[in-house]
Amino acid sequence: MEYTNAKQAREALNKLIVQQQNATEKMNQFEAKVEDLKKIQKALVETQKQPTQPIGDDSILSRYRDEDGSVVLKNKTVKKHIDGRGSVPVHQEGLLDATIPANDWHQELLEQTQKRTLARLVMRDPYTPQADAKLYKHLMKAPKVILPSIQKAFNDQAGTGAEFIPDQFSTDLFESFQQRAGLRGLLQTQEVERQTLLLPRMDRGSRPYIKGQITSNDPALYRASDIATSQKQISIAGLASRIIVDDAASEDAAFAMTSLLQNVLSQDIEDAFEDCMINGDTTGAQDQLVDWNIRSRWGSNGLGTASDHRRMFNGMRKIAFDRTSTHDIGSAGGSSLVYADLISMLGKMGEFGVSDKVIVVSPEVMVSGIMNMTETKTLDVFGPSAAILQGQIASVMGMPVIMSRFMGADLNGSGKFDNVTTDKSGVLIFARESYYQYLRRGILVETQKDIRAGAIEIVATLRAVMDTPDTADKKNVVFGYNAGY
Repeated sequence: MEYTNAKQAREALNKLIVQQQNATEKMNQFEAKVEDLKKIQKALVETQKQPTQPIGDDSILSRYRDEDGSVVLKNKTVKKHIDGRGSVPVHQEGLLDATIPANDWHQELLEQTQKRTLARLVMRDPYTPQADAKLYKHLMKAPKVILPSIQKAFNDQAGTGAEFIPDQFSTDLFESFQQRAGLRGLLQTQEVERQTLLLPRMDRGSRPYIKGQITSNDPALYRASDIATSQKQISIAGLASRIIVDDAASEDAAFAMTSLLQNVLSQDIEDAFEDCMINGDTTGAQDQLVDWNIRSRWGSNGLGTASDHRRMFNGMRKIAFDRTSTHDIGSAGGSSLVYADLISMLGKMGEFGVSDKVIVVSPEVMVSGIMNMTETKTLDVFGPSAAILQGQIASVMGMPVIMSRFMGADLNGSGKFDNVTTDKSGVLIFARESYYQYLRRGILVETQKDIRAGAIEIVATLRAVMDTPDTADKKNVVFGYNAGY
């Protein structure tokens, strides 16, 4: 069944966990339980989304008025008089080119303009009366600070609004927007302004010594010590997703298509980044990537090549293997994940075992392991005031449990994919404060029409990587492998 709200999803999850814990045959109807769990997680992720808060207020809209009172639609360079310097060129942002909306009205304006433009792009003879009427009504609701300028733009064209939204085709259409939360949403974000980031790091502070007593007129100086510093280089990479649309779509189809294509492209980027967060390896040697189409998500094209998204940066499995921070789940006396395994994994993390940690599991391990633990707490137990992470489905020892489809269920007994033994899964525990998303630019959607082919190309790109600033000996992540289900 489908769950339309968070309450239904939580009730279904609690019921599923109780049934699993009380079942005599834990693995009975296992595949059906896994599929139902995926639906529950999807509903919880969608209902846990927080609405985007507007940035600024109505007064910010005044920046889009020119000196003559007209509205500035597109980015342009204007001359401003500055005392002592005379007229100097100044970049002025346009109302329709804004990267950050001033308020809710401005954000809605950008969305409606984008939809109308895309609808006209995919039509042979552009005609969008419904979109025009909807846009006009929204413009007439503009805040008072800019409404006179907008009314002037429309009046100049006898009420048609052609000056405000030109009818001719635009060669490029850009849109930045926030993503549906996934595992990437749990990372701290550090924005960067260059392709390469040099991150200074203090590896060790000074060493204090016992303070000596003064016994003469020429006392000895305090004993000095050295500090240890280093520098880490982080190179920003990117992802790109491209689709082609036939330009013969109707206006109604175009509106539905707009929302659909945006969601598809953004979720493709999100999925690729999450896959790399878990399974990434810049060398491509850890797993047999050429054959690894995890959960049939990526198809067969490009697997294992230099452009494979899993080679963008090292994921947490790779980092755990490199730092010898792994745990054989089978060593606890059974193939399924048990509470003792989590205790052993925390022990492997050393001092990071008391940090702010997150557990990442596959749907299979969630059903066969986490749901069978009496220590598992579900969302209804947390209470309405509890801080629940995006995508969180349960909690163990206060650690949020996040389920990801990119934690494979086709690994071998060593925790790697070899396309031979494909009946094991795994679990990750990582310290949240140790992992960052280094963001050069968020997801950008670009649309361009190719009149030679009668096609619309839509491309989504992201420039960001995940990395940890900790030194290579810090066990800030542990990977539990050889998990049966």
